[in-house]
Amino acid sequence: MDKICGDLHTRQSADAPAAGAVDEEIAWSARLGEHLSAFRERAGMRRRDLAGELGVSDETIRLWEKGSVQPSAQLLSRLIALLSLETADWRREPTEVPDLPPLARRLRLERDGRGMTQAEVVLLLEVPQATYAGWETGRSTPAPLLYRIVGEFLGIGERDVATLCASPFVVNTAGWPPFGQFVGARRQELRLRRSTVAELLNVTRKTIAAWELGYRVPSARLLQRLADVLGVDITALVAALPRRRADTTLGELILSRQRELGLRATDVAERVGTTDTMVSRWIHGHNRPAPASLARLAAALEVPLDVMMEAAGHAA
Repeated sequence: MDKICGDLHTRQSADAPAAGAVDEEIAWSARLGEHLSAFRERAGMRRRDLAGELGVSDETIRLWEKGSVQPSAQLLSRLIALLSLETADWRREPTEVPDLPPLARRLRLERDGRGMTQAEVVLLLEVPQATYAGWETGRSTPAPLLYRIVGEFLGIGERDVATLCASPFVVNTAGWPPFGQFVGARRQELRLRRSTVAELLNVTRKTIAAWELGYRVPSARLLQRLADVLGVDITALVAALPRRRADTTLGELILSRQRELGLRATDVAERVGTTDTMVSRWIHGHNRPAPASLARLAAALEVPLDVMMEAAGHAA
């Protein structure tokens, strides 16, 4: 953030400002906007995250980063303090760098090490911004004729660049539960980072990690969206979900149909017109549904009524 502060050109008023204050007359520029964008990304913050912290809109952050709108003195002071606080944690938690293909990781580390923005790198390499962004996210690699300029930027030879380009994007799923292994394998095939999947689903990166490591499972709504992002049938995801233990034949039937249909206990309860607690009691054999509830349960889970009645121990 020192670099940002060094680029601020302020005019001191006749009265000395309070300590830590930022004078209102600041010559904001696109250069400062690029610094803001770079520091925000390093801190692992999306525009909406920063906007929420400051109480402004996403569009306001975008305009600041573009350099076309200037933050007020009060907001600028909060902005500097906030991002300075975030940067104290950069070395301890390089959140996205490990989840990148080898070339993308080297490019990201090199750019961060030099304190450069993507805009500065593309000017140096003389390639389009979208092209470089593809390299740094691992969605694409340079053509062989560009190995030389990429190697000069990284301080390595063309052969080393070729080796980095040929190295696969690897998601290490060792020790993960079946659901996490399935999701991780698909991310590897699609060269998707956790942060990319999180952004597409409008959740946090930590949420994706919790799913993959088995600490949490997605809701039915997010499970369908995850299937769409990964390009798989939802039944494949459902089959990989951890299985809850049921104490009765009826409970086993309810849980198996929940998994197949991608339903939560809450969804089943809503369809049947009862509570989550009651559905849980049916699953674990603490209560047996009345005939009317059993009929609604059969309809909710798309199971023939005679099959549901047999599982519940009722005479057909």
